[in-house]
Amino acid sequence: MLENLIFSLDSTSKVSLQMQIRQIFVESILKRILLPGDKLPSSRALSQHLGVSRNTVNLAYQALMDSEYIEARPRSGYVVSAQAPVGRIAFGEVPSDELSSEDEVEWQDKLVEQAAPIRMVNKPLNWREYKYPFIYGQTDSTLFAHSQWRECSRQALGLRDFGNTVGDFGFNDDPMLVNYISSRSLPRRGIKAVSEQILVTLGAQNALFLAAHLLIDETKKVVIEEPSYPDLRDIISRRTSQITALPLDEEGMILDEAVLAEADIVCITPSHQCPTTTTMSLRRRRDLLALAKRHNFLIIEDDYEFEMNFIEKPSPALKSLDKSGHVIYVGSLSKSLFPGLRLGYMVASIPFVQEARTLRHLMLRHPPGHTQRTAAYFLALGHYEAQLRRLRRHLEKRREVLAAALEQESLFKQTAAHFGGTSFWIQGPDWLDARELARRAAEQGVLIEPGDVFFSPETAPLNYFRLAYSSIEEDKITAGMSLLSDIARQMERERARELAL
Repeated sequence: MLENLIFSLDSTSKVSLQMQIRQIFVESILKRILLPGDKLPSSRALSQHLGVSRNTVNLAYQALMDSEYIEARPRSGYVVSAQAPVGRIAFGEVPSDELSSEDEVEWQDKLVEQAAPIRMVNKPLNWREYKYPFIYGQTDSTLFAHSQWRECSRQALGLRDFGNTVGDFGFNDDPMLVNYISSRSLPRRGIKAVSEQILVTLGAQNALFLAAHLLIDETKKVVIEEPSYPDLRDIISRRTSQITALPLDEEGMILDEAVLAEADIVCITPSHQCPTTTTMSLRRRRDLLALAKRHNFLIIEDDYEFEMNFIEKPSPALKSLDKSGHVIYVGSLSKSLFPGLRLGYMVASIPFVQEARTLRHLMLRHPPGHTQRTAAYFLALGHYEAQLRRLRRHLEKRREVLAAALEQESLFKQTAAHFGGTSFWIQGPDWLDARELARRAAEQGVLIEPGDVFFSPETAPLNYFRLAYSSIEEDKITAGMSLLSDIARQMERERARELAL
């Protein structure tokens, strides 16, 4: 039987040897290499063949029996179980290796709407392999409470919660998570809301997508910040072409009443503006709310990175100052925990949330129950608060180191007073193409994010880029900045030579 299987264990892999053995047998069964009744090698024979301990093989076999892929038979040893989910070819089905590789469908003619192209910030999946990753929105695994999250996940799958977490919530959300958001998270932002005003979403972006599809069509006029979150701009541009981008100053979005008076929707990130991290002043927040009430436009408030404030206390959310129901509040748990969590929430008036809940139901029903309950335990048991304290402590130090390194570099200029967030928005000299800088820097192990995608494509400057410090270790920041400066200086010398010719 060993000759029918391809065994190749990788001792350097982060996947355990036991898990690798299980994966090999599961794949062989699903691909019909092994069929029900086929005999497997004994644990002794397989351990000798692979050069691993017999206990490792026994644990792998036991896990396969628990999931009914294999079974142990007297005097026969281990065999593939009759209940194993062996792949079957239905009557008349053509095996995949016999399918034509030519696609004769003209998909451009079939599509009634095209989702591509979009302008997005590229984040390499292998960013951890780069020595100096100044990239935004990724998790430094050394700062995350792994054991606490794992324990909360186990608790969510325990007998007491199992029926709730694995069931279909329908229109509803996990009441434990909603209760925490209502009683603990929102009050920190000065917001009072009942459960009927709260909708759990697959991250903040899912909330923005729902709001755009419910509120925006081609007749609507939308105001956004310039620069702004690229995905938000793309979401809105698929609903309307009537988009106006208002510039920023040190107090946030500049409120042009002539433009705002004609607006139907205003999208804003007042806590830490994306991508500049500028915090909107309290005075301007009040002025924006007064304009919304006067001209009857809605505000979508993406409370971007409000937890990451190092110098001043967080300003009150726009929603907390809203007395007329004009603000739709969007929050996220993914930013402060880990981006792959994909959990956010929307807070608004009950009639709007009911519509958003219905649309969410048609799209994806609800976020996974186990994920919601795990997050709820993580929050309720105090792990979330401890996680935030740990993040703030480490990120504040990284921020100080990066700020000091930037002060030594005359080519790069910070564009705003930074009270928090996890990145700096950098302006280079007018001649700098940050896309080329990023390309050259990546070749030497430095990752940065060119800033052109944050601007309107018609007028995007090329000399801006974002430097994040959430993913890079503190002791690598100075060296990474020095290397990035050297690369930029080399580009400057090359330009000088070209001009001299």
